[in-house]
Amino acid sequence: MKDEHLLQAFNVWEDLSLSHEDIIAYQSRLKYILDEEAKLEDVKHMAEQKGIEKGKEEISKNLLVDGMDIEFICKITGLSVERIEEIKERLIQTNEDKQR
Repeated sequence: MKDEHLLQAFNVWEDLSLSHEDIIAYQSRLKYILDEEAKLEDVKHMAEQKGIEKGKEEISKNLLVDGMDIEFICKITGLSVERIEEIKERLIQTNEDKQR
């Protein structure tokens, strides 16, 4: 339809003529779509956070290899001292494994 007013009127008429069952089905479908969209947003957010964390760990690892102080690495990355010490231990273990 090319007449915008006629199209709007037709859509309103169509909405008003829906049965109670049709309205329930429509609302259920809409809820399902919105729930799925929210799930996708949650997964996207979690993936972004995981990527940021991996990036911080990689930066920490590189700074440790360059001999930087743990406190300095904490300031730069925002990671805890404990987490950086874990990364350091993993580096040491990896180097020991390579030397064997």
